[in-house]
Amino acid sequence: MLGKRSKMFFMLSLLALVVAIILAAWGFPKIVSKQIQKNVQLDNSSVMFEKWRKLPMPLTFKVYVFNVTNVEDVNTGARPKLAEIGPYVYKEYRERTILGYGENDTIKYMLKKHFVFDPEASGGLTEDDEITVINFSYMAAILTVQEMMPSLAGVVNQALEQFFSNLNDAFLRVKVKDLFFDGIPVSCSGNHSALGLICGKLKAEAPPTMRPNEDGTGFYFSMFSHMNKTETGPYEMVRGRDDLSELGHIIAYKGKNTMKNFWASDQYCGQLNGSDASIYPPIDENNVPDKLYTFEPEVCRSMFASLMGKTMVYNMTAYHYEVTRDALASKSANPSHKCFCKNNWSGSHDGCLLMGVLNLMPCQGAPAIASLPHFYLASEELLDYFNGGISPDREKHNTYVYLEPVTGVVLKGLRRLQFNIELRNIPSVPQLANVRTGLFPMLWIEEGAELPTAVIEELKESHKLLNYVEAVRWIILAAAILAVLGSGVAAARSGALPIWPRQTNSVSFILSPNANVMDVNKVH
Repeated sequence: MLGKRSKMFFMLSLLALVVAIILAAWGFPKIVSKQIQKNVQLDNSSVMFEKWRKLPMPLTFKVYVFNVTNVEDVNTGARPKLAEIGPYVYKEYRERTILGYGENDTIKYMLKKHFVFDPEASGGLTEDDEITVINFSYMAAILTVQEMMPSLAGVVNQALEQFFSNLNDAFLRVKVKDLFFDGIPVSCSGNHSALGLICGKLKAEAPPTMRPNEDGTGFYFSMFSHMNKTETGPYEMVRGRDDLSELGHIIAYKGKNTMKNFWASDQYCGQLNGSDASIYPPIDENNVPDKLYTFEPEVCRSMFASLMGKTMVYNMTAYHYEVTRDALASKSANPSHKCFCKNNWSGSHDGCLLMGVLNLMPCQGAPAIASLPHFYLASEELLDYFNGGISPDREKHNTYVYLEPVTGVVLKGLRRLQFNIELRNIPSVPQLANVRTGLFPMLWIEEGAELPTAVIEELKESHKLLNYVEAVRWIILAAAILAVLGSGVAAARSGALPIWPRQTNSVSFILSPNANVMDVNKVH
């Protein structure tokens, strides 16, 4: 009876071991993966959804301005001397309006941003500060004419002298609040014949930096008012319910699934790839992506950050991605980037020779050039134009993100971008007749956030729970192995298993199995 029970216990232990192995190798990981997917997918029932729809904390939006300190000298051909002023800090609130859901596991939404000046974070800086910067809209207008009809640049400039007040040179003396959000007034009320053409073109094309004034007699120029309290989109994003690895992937923007119409109909430059930088899928530790893509509507293209390594942030494992030289490589470094080139942006280059700059004309309708702050990772040739004030620094000017691999949550990250325009020598234009040609920065922005303490603690608690689940997984497997070993030994000793012969008496270790007791006592 004992042998039968031992054998039955052994067989049950073996069955339990098989079940434990299946659970450890497949069951527990599958359960955990499903639970993570349930929490992070874009669904009304998920933990992540409401945080994604309406950001629980504001992002930090910082603006650094390049104040020109030697305007008079620049007007006579000297190299510009700049002084960076900033940051002017704003709290950036984000909220999404859900428009609907697609059959291919997508969600369609509009994104609205709202900016509020933060005087405490800005230190002693105020929105009433007066600065001197390159006149972005004036240079955009005159460069557009110069490239299309060079012979008319002088004539159109006369109309622009009525369009812009006090147009003595290519620089603006302006308050910060007017440059950023409130707007600098420009007038369409002059009597120059070309002024009507300029204003008509602005009304027809409606560039984002120009908004009509109240009585329709002109416009307000500002860098960011079009971003404030205005919905952008629609975006179409993968929800991650069918395939979690595709969570957050943007598949369409403003109804288009490619940006190639902005980039010479080129499929490579026009590919719409990556997320909107608000949400990423969990990272497979066995297949960590080398590049992390985000779609940037301000430049009408996808950008990527390269994997820098694995590190610890807030005592949690994180993967560090950073924008490297490859992202804004010149055509000579990456021939595929030829479709991003801007022809004739300066007198000495065809726009495809310089590293680290991107033409925004196709995207924004203005001859602006984007780069990283202080021309970080760009050609050193750009730095030679200045007499001071430009000093690229990786720590201050790079763009990066740290991702928590289990959930794909951004632990911290910063996005930085600089807006530049060419200051060009044009002999037929009095304001530009003596200036030195070069790429001139106006300002750069830094956008990002670190998770609040409450969210960090929530993530840490989730990690603790996962660690407990992982411990239970291996405890169950270890217990099953011990049970098999214990029941196997008991069954063998009881004779239920043939690997351990049953003992019949206390001196059996002396006798052979077939020994005769009488033979032991026999006297020879």
